[in-house]
Amino acid sequence: MTRTQPVPAEQDATRRLGQHLLDVVHRQDEAIPARRRAPRTVAEMRARQIAASGQQACGTCHGTGGKTVDTSSGGVTRQHWVSCGTCHGTGRA
Repeated sequence: MTRTQPVPAEQDATRRLGQHLLDVVHRQDEAIPARRRAPRTVAEMRARQIAASGQQACGTCHGTGGKTVDTSSGGVTRQHWVSCGTCHGTGRA
């Protein structure tokens, strides 16, 4: 027999573990100087490339090329990327 949904205690434990791991990563990142941190997302990489090339970053998205938007339905939250309309996703002004 298979369970279709985890019991609430399992959901809570999973949520707490995820929050704990996120807190640990943030604490470790804070110990590293900002200029030495590895970019974790494409948006961070793109912003860093624009800054290094001497080009001016888009004022709307600040060089990231867009943003993540959370949507939820049926108790499930999803994230998807929306390109910046001002720079058309390039991150450059």
